[in-house]
Amino acid sequence: MDLSKKTLVVGGLVVDVYSHPSVTDPNIPIHALFFLHGRYGSTQHRDVVTTVKAIFDVNYKSADGASPRTKDLIIIAFDHRNHGTRLVNQHHNSRWRENPVKNNDQHAADMYANQTGSAQDVSFLIDHLPSFLYPSGERTIVEWGMGGVSLGGHSTWIALSRGTHSSSIGILIYKSPISCQSLVLNVVRKYPSSLRTTQTRSEPTWMRMIPLRFPYRAKDQSNPFLGRKILVLSGAKDTTVPWVASAEFVENLEVGEGGIKRVVLEEGAGHECTPHMQREAGAFVKEWLN
Repeated sequence: MDLSKKTLVVGGLVVDVYSHPSVTDPNIPIHALFFLHGRYGSTQHRDVVTTVKAIFDVNYKSADGASPRTKDLIIIAFDHRNHGTRLVNQHHNSRWRENPVKNNDQHAADMYANQTGSAQDVSFLIDHLPSFLYPSGERTIVEWGMGGVSLGGHSTWIALSRGTHSSSIGILIYKSPISCQSLVLNVVRKYPSSLRTTQTRSEPTWMRMIPLRFPYRAKDQSNPFLGRKILVLSGAKDTTVPWVASAEFVENLEVGEGGIKRVVLEEGAGHECTPHMQREAGAFVKEWLN
């Protein structure tokens, strides 16, 4: 199936918008899903392109006697800050290293700035993209969602935790909601004292804003995750973002009666976006559209 792709420039952001060729009826409301790439990637990375295709394949299969479609889907992709078309300095996407030439001493702060930046970019695009995509009000977007792989999954957790109006649904592929805190806490174990002193002298301001610090167990409105539809996809053999880093948070995460929390831990999978994960994402979106 060949998808339709329209590339727009919205307030300086290059944005790809995917749709199915049959998405033409102006009377059918649209659900819009942002899907973001991982670190070092871009909108052209195969994880983005193949996942987008898989989601549409699941949701637009032709079926004889199927009920008429009541909602349409578009999927939106853009580059994270300092990635792809927005690349400024590749070194600031690197991690801590023992080699002082290759070491990025700001790794944790750089990562969190990229993650929060993308969550804010999503809010910006929700406000402005419809005017570029449907300038005469040809179609109506009634609900927004967000998902991503790795770095894109981190940004999705942040959007969910901040109650961003993008976050009625979240699809998170090989990510951890507490990754930046883990980075700082684990640096003592992994790196020499020359790195430890700069990273652990005091708690960085940004660590106070990570999803783990929100009342995610609460059953009242203080919990920003209540009512969210969340799909967590991880590889059981992922050593880059191991499941153990997310397990306690995800298992105790409260989404309330109106929410959905689904976890798929794929045996044999590592830090990767597998076809099985992509099909699970497609099925989750199908429920959202129904």
